[in-house]
Amino acid sequence: MIGLDTNVLLRWLIAPDEGDIGSNKSEMELVSEIIRSADSEFFVNPIVIAETTWILEQKLKLGRHVVCEVVDRLLYSVNIAVGDAEAVRGAREVYEAANIGFADCLIGRMNMQSGCSCTLTFDKKTGRSVGYRNISDERR
Repeated sequence: MIGLDTNVLLRWLIAPDEGDIGSNKSEMELVSEIIRSADSEFFVNPIVIAETTWILEQKLKLGRHVVCEVVDRLLYSVNIAVGDAEAVRGAREVYEAANIGFADCLIGRMNMQSGCSCTLTFDKKTGRSVGYRNISDERR
C-alpha cells in the first residue's frame, strides 16, 4: 500500500484527460500515470481528505455536491483505502446536509466514535450541528 499526500491526491483528481497529454509530462500527468500503472492500493487518511475538500471548496470554488462526489469516489474506489472510512462516510453525510466545513464534520464524527458526548466549539454555525456544543452558550 502506498500513502498519498494531499498535493498528489489533488493532482490525480484533477488530472487532464489522456487526450490532453503532450510530450512534456506535467505533475498531474505523472501522478495519473503512476496511479494507473501501479498494482498497489493507495491509502488516503482522513487529514488528507479534509485538506482536499477544503481546497476543492475554498480554492477551486467547487460546490458542496461536487465535493461530496469526490469523497464518494475516494470511499468507493477499488484501489483506494480510506483511513477511518466509517468516520469519513459519516462526515460526508453530515457535510452534505449541513452548512459547515468537511473538516468540522470529520472532527465531530471522529470524536463521537471515540466516545465523546459532544465536541465543544466557539464556532456558532458548527455549534448548532449534531455532536457539537457551542461553548459560548455555556456562559449564559
